[in-house]
Amino acid sequence: MRNRRTYSLSLCGLSLCCSLLTPAVAHAGDTIGSDGYVHVAPNGVVLGVDPYYPTDGNGGYDVGDYTVDLSYDPASRFLNAKALVTATTTQRLSRFNLDLRGLTVTAVKVDGVPASFVRAKVHELVITPATELAADTSFTVEVVYCGRPQPEYVPGRGATGWRTTRSGGAVAAGAPHSAATWFPVNDTSADRATFHLNATVPTGWGVVSTGVRKAVHKGTHSWAEEVPVTPSGTMIAIDRFTVRESTLPSGTSVLDAFAPGSDTTLAQELPAVMEFLTGKLGPHPLPATGGVYLPDWLGHSHPSQGRPVHGAAAGQAALVQGLASQWWGNQLAIKMWKDQPMVESFARYVVWLWNEANGGPAAEQRYQDALRRAGADTRFWGRELADPGVGREFSVTDKGVLMVHALRKHIGDEKFFTVLRDYPEIATQLNQGWYDWELYTAAVADKDLTAFHEAWVHGTTLPPAELR
Repeated sequence: MRNRRTYSLSLCGLSLCCSLLTPAVAHAGDTIGSDGYVHVAPNGVVLGVDPYYPTDGNGGYDVGDYTVDLSYDPASRFLNAKALVTATTTQRLSRFNLDLRGLTVTAVKVDGVPASFVRAKVHELVITPATELAADTSFTVEVVYCGRPQPEYVPGRGATGWRTTRSGGAVAAGAPHSAATWFPVNDTSADRATFHLNATVPTGWGVVSTGVRKAVHKGTHSWAEEVPVTPSGTMIAIDRFTVRESTLPSGTSVLDAFAPGSDTTLAQELPAVMEFLTGKLGPHPLPATGGVYLPDWLGHSHPSQGRPVHGAAAGQAALVQGLASQWWGNQLAIKMWKDQPMVESFARYVVWLWNEANGGPAAEQRYQDALRRAGADTRFWGRELADPGVGREFSVTDKGVLMVHALRKHIGDEKFFTVLRDYPEIATQLNQGWYDWELYTAAVADKDLTAFHEAWVHGTTLPPAELR
């Protein structure tokens, strides 16, 4: 059980961007956390940093909670904020990093004592506490910062993270690096933490975030996510929202937020979709659900934990996939970004199942049609699902969804639907990669799936007929 500490403050004194920054001073014999989170397999084998984004995350500590107190002025697009990070050391630390893109840091404290800090590379906040931190010790980091947040542009994904909306508000969601565009974070999916937000906005504006809304008082909107979330699973949206709340028969609370000019009809389908998904995937893993609906062109919906963000182009498929991602993507989260196609392919396959159950084409027919369209196209089959390449981790699920259906055909419906339903549940609060998934599917199938995995997951050619 992680210790969690809540924190709040008045933001009236946070306009400190002109303050002088204090440089960190290196000392001989420093015991420092790694720049880039180092993954270790359950058997102790060191897997190393994420090969796609090697400076993502940081070593030396494990975060238990983020509490972000901020004020945001939509007119000036200016953010003032203070973040409190509660963590536990995994080694002695004389220096460690957090990830924060842009923005101006004006003060840092570790356990309430001023600490020195510098900015490095694109997103590193390097912190040197006044006193070395012992191993296996809880500590807090307080970061005061401000500025105009900016999105990050990801190849094949477009703008992610903080961006302004056409109605004058703002939204921060997406992967792989949305969180670091607006608060300091250990930016790796391997380090989940609870998340608390107290956001102050002018009269007439609203704030929607991850988790459950706890209070709205004098312009401050308080949200709490008590189910540990990956950094890319967090979100914030600020706008002149119309909010609609309800409760599903299961007891799950629903909060939908509609920005001016957004379509409200898609959200009406959520109860039916949730009933279908819980039938296929089991109980919803979170106490709340819903969505944020914007009139903006987003390119794709963001499956943020508990509350996906949908743009103007979102349709029924996006709604179903965003909600299915609460199991395959949030409850079951990846280890490294090369593992993203694993969860996304299954979430996308659930859309096939929904369509089939609601008068659409049968999954087998869609599969055969897709195989015919792909033919022997070397560009289509040449993308390796287990390692699609940096910037392409979100662009191979057209092949991945075929792999999922091929697996169903190969191991049979009974065992396939066991994988679909049970794997996210047994992996709750665990991070899984392709290797883990291969072991699990083989165990459920009770057969050697090496040839299947080599052809579909690791292969770069059209799988042989007997595996299709």
